[in-house]
Amino acid sequence: MSQNTENFKRGCTELVALYLLSKEDMYGYQMTTIMDETSEGRFTMLEGSLYLILYRLVEAGYITTYTKLVGKKRTRRYYHLEEAGREYLKKITHEYDEVNLGIALLLDRNKETNVIPLKKNTTVNE
Repeated sequence: MSQNTENFKRGCTELVALYLLSKEDMYGYQMTTIMDETSEGRFTMLEGSLYLILYRLVEAGYITTYTKLVGKKRTRRYYHLEEAGREYLKKITHEYDEVNLGIALLLDRNKETNVIPLKKNTTVNE
């Protein structure tokens, strides 16, 4: 995988992780597996790389953790999206959409992909 691809992924991982957690509480390996399977191998991530992002999200108060017993002695750490995280997800999803649209317009991709421009002057609570 190229360095450019890795840089793009790194920039989107926070968004993807929060989105997955908006669906249900998950543990790290589960998240990396879903990323790989759902993206058909286009968005893969090592658990160690994901954990660095999850730790930052915990520190920011966007997600919390809890442990759950699986089996007789094994525990698993789950991540839970908090309300602040849901608001942050809305904000960064909007920002992602705006940047994507801007790039598509610059590259004249909207004609190829039928991208519908977002309304001008849309506001998001910051």
